[in-house]
Amino acid sequence: MPVETEHRAAPMGPLMSAAYVLLAALAMAYGWGYRGTVGHEYGAMVPGALLGMMLCLGSGRLDWQRRAAVVGLFAAVGWAWGGSMSYMEQTFYVLSDSYPDVLYGFAVLFFIGGLWAGCGGALLGLGLTESRSELASLTRVFIVVCLLYFAAFLDLLLVPAHRDAYITFTVKHMHNGDWLSATLTLVASALYWIARPQDRNASALFLWGAVAWWVGYGVLTQLGGLRLGPLHRSESWGGVVGILVVFLIYLIRKKNRAALMLSLYGCVGGGLAFVLAVYIHNALMLRWGPVADMQLVIPAWRTAEVTFGFFMGLIMAGGVLRLLRDGIQPPVEDCPRAPLDACAVLVMMIVLPWINFRRHFARLLRSAPPTEANQWLGLSTGGWIVLLGILLTVPAVYLLWRYRRGDRSWAPPTAFGKGAAVVLFLLWGTAAAQLFDGYPTRQAILGHLLLWLPAALATCLLVSFVPTAPCATEPMGAMTSSNDSRWRVGWPFIVCCALMPGVILAVAGTSVFLQEKSAGERGRLRFGPKAYWRQTERLQGTWNVVGIAAALDSSDLQTDNLPLSRLIFDANRHVNAVTSTGETIDEHRWFLKDQFIWLQWVSKANGHEQAAEIPLQFQKQRLYIAWPPRLQNQGFLILERAQPSGA
Repeated sequence: MPVETEHRAAPMGPLMSAAYVLLAALAMAYGWGYRGTVGHEYGAMVPGALLGMMLCLGSGRLDWQRRAAVVGLFAAVGWAWGGSMSYMEQTFYVLSDSYPDVLYGFAVLFFIGGLWAGCGGALLGLGLTESRSELASLTRVFIVVCLLYFAAFLDLLLVPAHRDAYITFTVKHMHNGDWLSATLTLVASALYWIARPQDRNASALFLWGAVAWWVGYGVLTQLGGLRLGPLHRSESWGGVVGILVVFLIYLIRKKNRAALMLSLYGCVGGGLAFVLAVYIHNALMLRWGPVADMQLVIPAWRTAEVTFGFFMGLIMAGGVLRLLRDGIQPPVEDCPRAPLDACAVLVMMIVLPWINFRRHFARLLRSAPPTEANQWLGLSTGGWIVLLGILLTVPAVYLLWRYRRGDRSWAPPTAFGKGAAVVLFLLWGTAAAQLFDGYPTRQAILGHLLLWLPAALATCLLVSFVPTAPCATEPMGAMTSSNDSRWRVGWPFIVCCALMPGVILAVAGTSVFLQEKSAGERGRLRFGPKAYWRQTERLQGTWNVVGIAAALDSSDLQTDNLPLSRLIFDANRHVNAVTSTGETIDEHRWFLKDQFIWLQWVSKANGHEQAAEIPLQFQKQRLYIAWPPRLQNQGFLILERAQPSGA
């Protein structure tokens, strides 16, 4: 128990507490909306980094403000784990008018959101409470793992045969999961454990996390056959279950009840955030009641992602506010600050932009006219962009090197100023880069506004904390250590957990009630004869072309001069088209969108590839494809399943 004295850190007042929680929620709302434009693990690091840094800067505590970038780094890594999971596909279930399917969709979203924020909360808590030497040890292992990741990335980038083999193996045998990252982490941490005994505790966390990924994925998906999404989506969720279990065991063994509390809050709060955000998204998509006749085209999915982040940030900030109010003990600063600070800033200001910005510029180059790719002075447009990035990176690295060696003359003088410079660079740098995603249509501008609004509000709130920065002090007097029993989640949390099934049931029920079947063919079914997985199983195999009909219900078939003789659909979404002359074309693909299976038909016109998307329709024992692919106005190509040889 804490030793009581007459000195104690002054708690925030109600207004400052509300501003603090709102600051974190808005920062993560922007970050999650941005994550939706780049995706994957590295995109998910941005909201985690923004959340961690904002929580430190607005805390009014000098000890936390000094490690704002470090906490941002750990929160970024914590939220990165969930980036390997697919959750967008689950949102299609809640658009159906079938209660079991809607309930399944919301339940899976709660599960995925809980995994995501549970891992994030664990590392956020470590960053706020662990000693600097412990964090430095974990960071050294992280750097080694990332270097091996980078080597693998270069190999896949520069050797197309390796990249093709990796993609094929991942899709065919590993459920499109993140097995390579888990394997590289396992190898790197094991070698580091052998090579550097003084960091073995940190290496063991990475090592056991990688082992747990394989155990979770192997038992639940490979052996158990449990799948949450369609064939082409990642099934890494089982691995993330294993990682979360390792984090919880690690925190329990270290008796870090404060970080454990944040992780458990994340498990419930992250799941609830996903459910509420998709519920709001569902209402916008269905155009019911007051929004039924709305003329403004709302970017519903961008709205959902911003709402994801807002609710998740709100709940995580509430947990951190509890740490502040109950006087969490300052973390031990038992080694020099500069090396770890410089490493964290390097990740925030250089590594994350390099990784994520390349996606924006890649989209820009793909959408540019062919003449824009012409070389100038020996470099293509892409080459000039890379050169510009290098020219901007070199002085930034040089400044960080000088900072590490003790030169602070170029940096803001206060801890708040240093942290604010980093967080605002990441916030508005990513906002500016996102503008390069494509031509600014009306829909795109609305999507940008949904990002800029929380970014601008978060910036204004951060600026409102500037007058408090000179008053920031290190807490003194009676404080509560991170292993104190005060940080147990308690009965209120248990009651919330008990209420969650009822909340999900109620949300699913009201969602179906609001729809009144207005979702139509946009919803996806998991259960029943029209379930998507039954349709995909039915599709796979060889289908012979028997004719062309003017309409779906027409019995008159044109059987002469047919453009194709058969189509072959495989489990990896490849489609082989065999022409009437026997030529095989393997450039086409099938995919799921809404409740339909679609055929992506690739053709060439004027030397350029053009793709058309055609919905496939089953009628009794036949498959109907609107024809021709680009116009889809001359009837339907009718196919029947080929009988196995010898049948």
